[in-house]
Amino acid sequence: MSDRFFGNYKAFVVIPEKKQKAGPKAFDPSDYTRHFVLTFSLYDSLIANWKEAAKFKVQPRQGLARVVDDFNLKHGGDAYLQILEMEEDQSYFVLALSCKTASDQEQAVMNRITHLLEKDFATDLLIGETWYQLIGTKGKFERRLFSYSIQPYH
Repeated sequence: MSDRFFGNYKAFVVIPEKKQKAGPKAFDPSDYTRHFVLTFSLYDSLIANWKEAAKFKVQPRQGLARVVDDFNLKHGGDAYLQILEMEEDQSYFVLALSCKTASDQEQAVMNRITHLLEKDFATDLLIGETWYQLIGTKGKFERRLFSYSIQPYH
């Protein structure tokens, strides 16, 4: 192969278009069939409250807001998260989850929610927002960031 093989590469350059992120759609509860209140606390936590996260150079409120916004964009109206409560002096936070479900089977709905929370939401916080620093060895070994409860909201 010669050095001149790619001599005319400029004829093949196509600059990728930037993806335009659509802003989050305004929340309308009537667009969703089921609503839940989710309460999260860190599994194997190294902090007693969210204020202590600063010792680990983690900004929990900002990180949570980014992940929630990304979640809502990614799931395009099938599921929608909202932050209801996150106080600096508490060790938990509360979210609302609204989702469109085709199934009336409670177990199928809970399995879908668990998948969304553990494989998508928690992973983005764990790695993307470096929340892994806030949990101990047991949590890291089990790859588990949260303990959480799911309560239907009527």
